[in-house]
Amino acid sequence: MVKTDKPVDRETLYNEVWTDPVTVVAPRYGPSDVGLAKICRALAIPLPSRGYWAKVKAGRVMGRAPLPKLKTPGLVPTGLVKLPPEKAAVRQAARQSAAKIRKETPPLPPLEESQPSAAHPLVRAAAKRLKQRDSWPPDTLLRSAPKEVLHLAVTRDALDRALGITDALVKALIQRGFDVEVDGEHGATILKYIETGTRLEFALTEYIRRTRHKITPAEERARKRYWERSRWDNSVSFPHVPMYDYTPTGTLTIQIGRWPSRNWKDTPKTQLEKRLGEIVGGIVALAQETHAKEVEEARRKEAHRRAVERYEFLTKRREDEVERFKEVEARATDWERATRLRAFADAVEAQAKLAGELSPEYVEWLAWTRSKADWLDPLILVSDPILDAPEPKRPGYW
Repeated sequence: MVKTDKPVDRETLYNEVWTDPVTVVAPRYGPSDVGLAKICRALAIPLPSRGYWAKVKAGRVMGRAPLPKLKTPGLVPTGLVKLPPEKAAVRQAARQSAAKIRKETPPLPPLEESQPSAAHPLVRAAAKRLKQRDSWPPDTLLRSAPKEVLHLAVTRDALDRALGITDALVKALIQRGFDVEVDGEHGATILKYIETGTRLEFALTEYIRRTRHKITPAEERARKRYWERSRWDNSVSFPHVPMYDYTPTGTLTIQIGRWPSRNWKDTPKTQLEKRLGEIVGGIVALAQETHAKEVEEARRKEAHRRAVERYEFLTKRREDEVERFKEVEARATDWERATRLRAFADAVEAQAKLAGELSPEYVEWLAWTRSKADWLDPLILVSDPILDAPEPKRPGYW
C-alpha cells in the first residue's frame, strides 16, 4: 500500500469540494467534515452554500463561487495528504454508519425522569462509590475512582447529570454491540466492540476552572498569629494556604480512545444530553477506524517481521559462505606451504647427496621437515606432538 507524502494544493482542494460534498471529500484526507471546512476557510476556499447539493441532485445547473487569489504566487499547499484508497474507504464507511446511527438514536430524556433503580449495574456501582462523603481530594473538588468504578471525574453538583449521561450512553452502546468493563489494574473504563474485539478507553470529566488564590484577611491573620507564636512555641504549624482556587463549571466532556481518539463537550447551545446519537455514532465510527488501524498495524508488523527474518537469513547465509570460503582458502594456503616445504626438503637432500654430505643429522632434519609438511597438509590427517599440545602455563609463586 503506497501513500504519497505530497500535500494537495489549494486549487485541487477547491475543485474537489465543488465536485463532491465535504462529507465525501473529508474521508480522503482524514480530518472530519468540520475540520476540512475550517481548513478551507483558513485558505480562503469558498464552500457551496446550504442546499447546493440538493439542488444539484434535483437536476439544476449550479455555478461555482470563484476561487479568490492570494498574495502568495503559485500553488499553495494545504498540508493535507491523501490517504490510501483502503483507508479512505474505511473512514467513509465509518462516517456513513455514524450518520445512520445519529438519526436512529433519540436524545437523552430529561434527567429528572430517569429512575436510579433502572440504571446499568456499573452506573449504580459508580453512583454508590462517588456519592460517599469522604476520601475525596479537598483541592480539585473532583470525585473519581477509576480503579474501582466507571471513569468519571466530576464535582458533587454535576454527579447526577454525569451518571444519567453515562447510563444512557452505556445502554445505547450495548445495543450497538459493545461491552463495558472496568480495568481496575490500569484505572480505565473499557468499551469493547464485540464484533472486532476493539477496545476503547472511556472517560467523562468536568472542566474545573483554576485561578490563583488571593490570601483572605482571615488567612493573613492566621499567618500573623503563627509568626508571633512561633518565636516561643515550636509546636505550632504553619497555616495552610492553597496556591489555587478551583471553581466548578458544570461543563462535561466525553473522551473516547487514545490514538485515534474523539471527544464531545458541552457547548453553550447544545449539551451532551441532546447529542446522544452523534456520540454513539461517533464511538461506533471510531471503533471501526481503530480496528482498521490495528489491522494495518498488524499487517505492517508482520511485513516487518518477515523482512527482518529475510534479512537475517540472507545475512547468515552470506556469513556462512564467507566462513566457508575463508576455510577453503586457508586449507589451500596450508597445502601450498606443505608442498613448498617438501620441495625445499627434496632440493636440500639432492644437494647434500651431490656434495656427499648426507649425514645422519641431515637425514634427521629432512625427516623433521617432511613431518612438518605433513602436519600442514590438509589432505593428511596427522597431529604434531609439540605444536598441537596445549600451550604451557607459567608457574605461579605458590
